[in-house]
Amino acid sequence: MNYLLKMQKFSVKLCILFALASFTLISNQASSQELDAIVDVDLSAINIDVRDRLSTFKTEVQNYLNRTRFTDENIANDVRGKPYKIKVNFSFYFKNATGIDSYEAQLVVSVQRNIYKTQNFTTVFRVKDESWGFNYVKGQNFYHDDLKYNNLTSFLDYYAYMIIGYDDDSWEPALGTKRFQSAQNIVNLAIANSDGRGWIDNSSLKQSRSVYPSELLNSKYDKFRRAVWMYHFAGIDSLQYDKKEALEKIAEALDIIGKFKKTEIRSFTIKQFFDAKYMEIASALVDYYDKSIYRRLMDYDPDHTSTYDEYAKK
Repeated sequence: MNYLLKMQKFSVKLCILFALASFTLISNQASSQELDAIVDVDLSAINIDVRDRLSTFKTEVQNYLNRTRFTDENIANDVRGKPYKIKVNFSFYFKNATGIDSYEAQLVVSVQRNIYKTQNFTTVFRVKDESWGFNYVKGQNFYHDDLKYNNLTSFLDYYAYMIIGYDDDSWEPALGTKRFQSAQNIVNLAIANSDGRGWIDNSSLKQSRSVYPSELLNSKYDKFRRAVWMYHFAGIDSLQYDKKEALEKIAEALDIIGKFKKTEIRSFTIKQFFDAKYMEIASALVDYYDKSIYRRLMDYDPDHTSTYDEYAKK
């Protein structure tokens, strides 16, 4: 009898996994998506007489991100049957105009993807880039070229590849490796063809663009990346099918990530994960039977202790 019960549970899990896996099998082992980007621009820190030179920046950047083919395959959306696109917000905050066509800005990137077979979304990547210097001329042409460095388009390409890589990793273990390598290639180009500002930093307390692909491509992070997949694929995506099992997978994934963090204390990748997910994590685990998970989360992610403490009492 115990054997039959185990086999029945195993069959149910297989059905769920097969249904979910069908998403990634569309178009010959799907390994890429395109962007559905919304661009916001804040020019309040720039002199009024300079703002006209940036009046078309928002539209031109948004068109570039949404019309450029960063990948080579199409994926059908699991809900609407339309091409699958990753929802992303690029918020640019201009700080200075350092010349006729030279600027300094900050960027906040926030990325969401569909929770399987629903109209809901989960955040997979959120980061603030505080140091970007670039050249821009109103009405200029934007060209995508992975082999040539440009301090504007290469910057956008880098984030496009990181976004796609993070999305890929949430659907299948290590699926984003090719995209992270593309991002790393851009980092290498930038270091070789610029002053490296923002791309690499010698301070262990300050993130640079080189940090994320470097960490994610390191074999030490294989368990982390698989845990991120487990959190999304076997956890968040599966809550609608078997909530108890899905919550157990979420907790298991968080324990793997939290324990790994203890060996990689200064990991920006792990910090980024918790910064992007802490509200979702706290909310999802309200119905989890083992409330001690919140105490462990406070240890893993002390930056958000107050949130975990609040939800532990619900």
